[in-house]
Amino acid sequence: MNIFDPTNLLPDNDQERVLALDKYAIFNAPREKAFDNIVSLAQAIFKVPIAHLSFLDDKHEFVMASEGLGHVGLIPREESLCALTVLRADVVIIENALEEPLLTSHPYVKGDFGLRFYAGAPIITPDNFVIGTLCLVDQKPRNLSEHEITVLKELAKVAMEQLELRMVNLEKTKSLALANQRLKEQITQKDEFIGIVSHELRTPITALKGYVQILSRKAPLDESISTKMLQQAEKSTEKLNGLVDDLLSVSKIVNNVLQLHQAPVQVQDLLDTCCRTIELPATQQIVISGDTVLKVNVDRKQIERLLDNLLDNAIKYAPNSKTIEVKVLKKGNFAEITVSDKGPGIMAEKLNLLFERYNRSYDTTTQSHGLGLGLFFSAQLIKLHGGEIGVDSSQEQGSKFWFTLPLAQNFEMN
Repeated sequence: MNIFDPTNLLPDNDQERVLALDKYAIFNAPREKAFDNIVSLAQAIFKVPIAHLSFLDDKHEFVMASEGLGHVGLIPREESLCALTVLRADVVIIENALEEPLLTSHPYVKGDFGLRFYAGAPIITPDNFVIGTLCLVDQKPRNLSEHEITVLKELAKVAMEQLELRMVNLEKTKSLALANQRLKEQITQKDEFIGIVSHELRTPITALKGYVQILSRKAPLDESISTKMLQQAEKSTEKLNGLVDDLLSVSKIVNNVLQLHQAPVQVQDLLDTCCRTIELPATQQIVISGDTVLKVNVDRKQIERLLDNLLDNAIKYAPNSKTIEVKVLKKGNFAEITVSDKGPGIMAEKLNLLFERYNRSYDTTTQSHGLGLGLFFSAQLIKLHGGEIGVDSSQEQGSKFWFTLPLAQNFEMN
C-alpha cells in the first residue's frame, strides 16, 4: 500500500477540518513577518537547514513561511509529508527516510532533494482540528530528544496563538472598514440632505417673497387676485413651518429629548382628525375598517402626524390607487393599524432602507418631495411608544405599512 495515496492521508474529520482552516483565511495568504519569525527561530534552535510552517486544505499543502526552501507555495497533498502529521494529530518524526520502506520511492527522498530527516508538530485549533504543521527538514539523518520534541510542540502552539491573534485583527479591520464605509455613506447622506433642505426651504421662501413683493406694490390689484396670493402665501408659510417642525422633531428624537404626552384616545378619533385635514384628490377615497373603537395610550399630536405622513405617502406615491385602505385590528395588548394602497409598490432592495434617516427612495416612479425624514421619524416614534412598525410590499402589488400602539388600560367599547 502506498502511504502517499491521498485516500490514505485523509483523517475521518477532514471536511470539518478544512472548514476550520477556512475560518482563519490563511490559505494562500501573503507572507507575514510573525510566521517568518517563528520559522527562523525553529531553524536556529534545532540547527536544521530547512524549517517551514504549512497549512493543508483538502488538496494542497500551502507553505506559509520557510527558511532554506525558497519560494515553494503549493504542494500536492499526496506528496506532502505534513499530511502524515495531520493524519496522526501528533508529532511525526522520521529519523532516516531511507530506512522507511514506504518513503523510499517518495520524490523528495529518492530525488535530488535528498530528504532524510523530517519532524512535524501539528498546529491545532482551540476546537481540536489540525490545520497545519511546523516542520524541520534535514538532508542527513538525525533524531530529537524529548526536550526538543516539547520545544517543537510549543513553537507550534505559538503559531496557533499567532493565527488566533491574526483572525481577531482581521475581524477588527473588517469591522473598522465597514464602520468607515458607513461613516462615508452618512457623510454623503448629510451632504445630500443639506442640498435637499436648501432646495425645499428655498421654494416656499421664493414664492412667499414674490407674493409679498407684488402685494406691497402701490398699484391696485383685483380683490380676488389679492385673496388668492394671500392664500398661496399662507400655504408657503405652512410648508416652511412643517419643514422646520420635521427638523426639530427628528433632532429631539436623535438626542433623546422628545417627550411624549400620552393619554387614552380612540383610534377612530385619530383617523377622523387626519381625514378632515388631509388633501385627498377627487379620484381617491380613504376606506376605514376594523376595530376603530379601540382606545390606545399615545401622544395624540405625534401619532396624528404619523398617520398624516403615511396617508400622504399613499396618496402621493400611489396616485392611481382608487382606494387607500386603513384597517385596525386588536393584536394582544396592542392595536395594529395598517395603511394599504394598490400602487406600483416598492422595489425589494429599498425596503430595508425606508425607515433610515434622510432616505427619499420610497419609489422611483414619482417625483420625491420633502426631507426624507417622515418614515424615520415614524419608526422612532413608534419605538418610543413601545410598538413596532413595518412594511409589506412588492412591485405592482401595492404597499402595506403597519404599526402597533399600546392599548389603553380598561378601555371601553362605545
